[in-house]
Amino acid sequence: MVRFTLKQCTYFLAVVEHGGIAQAARSLNISQPAVSQALDKLEETYGFRLLHRHHARGTDLTPEGRSFAAYCQDLLENATSVEDKANAIAAQLAGTIRFGCFHTIAPFHLAQIVKSYRAQCPQVDIVASELMQDEIIAKLESDTLDVALTYDMGLDNTLLEWVEVSRLAPVVILASHHPLADRSSISLKELGDEPFVMFEGASSRDYFQSVLTEHGVDPPIAFRSSSMESVRCAVANDLGFSLSVMKPRHVATYDGGSVASLPIKEKSEPISLVLASKKQRTDSALIDNFVKFACHKSA
Repeated sequence: MVRFTLKQCTYFLAVVEHGGIAQAARSLNISQPAVSQALDKLEETYGFRLLHRHHARGTDLTPEGRSFAAYCQDLLENATSVEDKANAIAAQLAGTIRFGCFHTIAPFHLAQIVKSYRAQCPQVDIVASELMQDEIIAKLESDTLDVALTYDMGLDNTLLEWVEVSRLAPVVILASHHPLADRSSISLKELGDEPFVMFEGASSRDYFQSVLTEHGVDPPIAFRSSSMESVRCAVANDLGFSLSVMKPRHVATYDGGSVASLPIKEKSEPISLVLASKKQRTDSALIDNFVKFACHKSA
């Protein structure tokens, strides 16, 4: 247990700086006895003399006093830093945000959000992670994530709440050399019985299957992957067509092929991109401010 106070250290350093108890008392705007008592208490507590006190000639530090003064200086500098950080936390300018992102959304938004928010609030530490949908839901519900950018797929509104960022319509992905790839739009029925490349993941699979069913299309599944880039590579290699809601700016695939993204002619049920958090979480302006910022950046 610490046996001294910051006030005692402050009074001691004032005496060191001003060269005497009377001078220190005047600088601190307190009485001389208050300063003397603080010094007496420090010396009594640790059993060594801090100062030689000379009547009408001020004070001189003892060797022990010089060492203790250096420690006191470090302590007060650290205390000031802690206070600054506490004030920053109170002003919602510092803290830690545990931010999850659905793994196929991450390449489009995650790094940009983290970079931009760190530039705006450098004392906020964003701990970012790329996750599958079931992992996001579990971590939000267990309070190991504060907020997540994901799709409104399988979210339970009794446990979670979310803010819609945008609504994304599905598009067809075809190999760039596919006979229909130069169309401005396409009907799923035009693809007939062509094989389908399925992006795996329970919620994603269910959504894309519902889009196919909505248009009365039931293609054979030729390839499955939990990586959207692997899906695009499979399409570029003529394993089938696929669906996506995110549209990369480039058409090239990792293996040197290329794909085209075409809007679906018929109206298709869009999917919502949302920022989700646990319902009835502890109020936090820090998280609320981040959600507002991320909404703007992701829209």
